[in-house]
Amino acid sequence: MFKVLIIDDEPIIRKGIKNIVNWNQFGCEVCGEAGDGLAGRELIEKILPDIIITDIRMPEVDGLSMISEIRNIVPDSKVIILTGYRDFDYAHESIKLGAFDYLLKPTKIEELNAVVSRAVKELRFKLDKNAEMEKMRRTYEKHLPLIKEKLLYNMMCGLNGDGEGSFSQAEQLGIKIGNFVFGIVENDKEESKGKDFAESQRLQESQFYQYGIISTVEEVFSDVFEVFCISLNLNRTAFLLQNLSGSTVSDNQEKINTKCVYLQEIIKNCFGFTVSIALSSPGNGYKELPEKLRECREALEHKFYLGVNSIIFYKDLGPFFKYTDYSELTDRQKALFDNIRSGNFDAVQQSLSAIIECVNNLGNFDREYIKNFYFSTITQINSIKTSLAKGDNDPEGNVMTSLYIMIEKCENVVDLNAILENAANRTVEKVHEFNSNNMKLLLRKALDYIGNHYFEQITLNQVAENLYVSPFYVSRMFKKEQGINFVDYLNELRINKAKELLADARYKTYEVAQAVGVPDSHYFSKLFRKYAGMTASEYRESVIR
Repeated sequence: MFKVLIIDDEPIIRKGIKNIVNWNQFGCEVCGEAGDGLAGRELIEKILPDIIITDIRMPEVDGLSMISEIRNIVPDSKVIILTGYRDFDYAHESIKLGAFDYLLKPTKIEELNAVVSRAVKELRFKLDKNAEMEKMRRTYEKHLPLIKEKLLYNMMCGLNGDGEGSFSQAEQLGIKIGNFVFGIVENDKEESKGKDFAESQRLQESQFYQYGIISTVEEVFSDVFEVFCISLNLNRTAFLLQNLSGSTVSDNQEKINTKCVYLQEIIKNCFGFTVSIALSSPGNGYKELPEKLRECREALEHKFYLGVNSIIFYKDLGPFFKYTDYSELTDRQKALFDNIRSGNFDAVQQSLSAIIECVNNLGNFDREYIKNFYFSTITQINSIKTSLAKGDNDPEGNVMTSLYIMIEKCENVVDLNAILENAANRTVEKVHEFNSNNMKLLLRKALDYIGNHYFEQITLNQVAENLYVSPFYVSRMFKKEQGINFVDYLNELRINKAKELLADARYKTYEVAQAVGVPDSHYFSKLFRKYAGMTASEYRESVIR
């Protein structure tokens, strides 16, 4: 029930309002009455009414003063002014103060009922909205751990398309990545499963074990570190340790190693199987998450040599062979070639930036491999430029010997990047120039064809077939180079030719229309007016005196 408070200095008015309205019908209950604004305010603070019906002119404190004082106490209450004063200033001031409605005494029961009905409707809408918002808030809080885990998973795996946007979202969710160590717990039990083990039972047990591993990781590490756990799959659980408090890296490693040994003991005693744990080198910030995930995965590959129930720090893998995955670099290289061949300068700049970022993210890469990568990339770029320069005696056609010497002398990636950027930019400019010249030549041929056949029923398809290109290409070419589409160009040409013939009085209008390829004289008249701004007759009169 919504609570109603009636404030008026006339008892008979208060009684009338209380009795004349069927409050139950609206789901309301009159919970109090007051004879002035002072007593009204005291009741408002006490009962917090949903609807307040008040007069303006009353002893002690008037209605408007009371409204201004109670807005912070009951901000959502609906205040209905019921007064005998018709002064516009009162109405204006009450609206400014947030009154719900303004009624004049004597008021009809229908008017009061209508206002109360609207007030109740808004109150119910507000309640429903608040209830829905509260439901959404509870649902959000319930799923917040999963939302955080999903976001971290995407950042670790490089699935966040807009990197900076994801980092901002993470901070809004309370995930702040500073100095950290990344780890993966792998369930050794999975390796011993037989082929005949029931799939449904395996899945159920794996989910149970994973939940137990996550809970144990959080319990073991949370007294020293800030911990985030992320499920990679049913066999592997990743965890992030922050707030590394040790004075040195070795201090932190000793703490982490001790905790990992304890974690293994708990899991073995509670669940009856062993786990292997891989730990990355120290990282800092969101952008290093994918690299540290890769380190842990690589460390787990060495369980083959070290055995199950191992704790493997990535930094201890020095004696082992390490494979560097250059596949992403190869993909970036291919994208660069494609963008150069298309003559897209902006796309080439993006590809160059992507290659530079990819090389920087490789960390301790193979120096000779990287030099060979730059040499092969520049060689391919040069071959693109050479194919453009055939027959032009371009002195830059064969410069690979000097480029090889320059690359060999480079002692840092910055210099290699400068050589690559120079080669890519010079070549894409050549391609763009070649494409522009070819388009202009093609356009010239198109214009010549139209000029020789405008008096026929030619179409865009016919022009395209004559040029051995697609209609779509011709259409785009006209729009780009002429600033108008094919149809407008053809019609303008026909109307200009028509103007020349109309200047000769020997030709009738319908003969002119046929001569320029528009056999329908009525349609010709519409075209002429559209492109010349006057009728064919008016034009003839203006040129033949």
